[in-house]
Amino acid sequence: MYLIGQQVLTNDPKDRHVLAAAVIVKADIIVTNNLNDFNSQALTPWHIQAQSPDNFLSDLFDKYPVEIIQVIQDQSQNYKRSPKTLVQLLELLSKQLPRFTKKILSHESTQN
Repeated sequence: MYLIGQQVLTNDPKDRHVLAAAVIVKADIIVTNNLNDFNSQALTPWHIQAQSPDNFLSDLFDKYPVEIIQVIQDQSQNYKRSPKTLVQLLELLSKQLPRFTKKILSHESTQN
């Protein structure tokens, strides 16, 4: 299926290869900080939506809180040069993922 050159895709031309890949693999979601280039009008015919990383991870956390906490804890322990606590890692992530990190911190405070 050749999608890009046939004007079948209507999102931003510089990002059509991303939508084409999502269509080919039958993805449900494109995760990107560049939401402006993936408007719903361009995605709806393909049954795909675009989400920011923060919203995507927040939604995953809502569905799988225990598993996500475990992944974040494992990630914090994998820093070899300067190990990080869970809170330190969340502080780093909070700059780009404020909603996600807030949910984790809130969840952890209710668990302790």
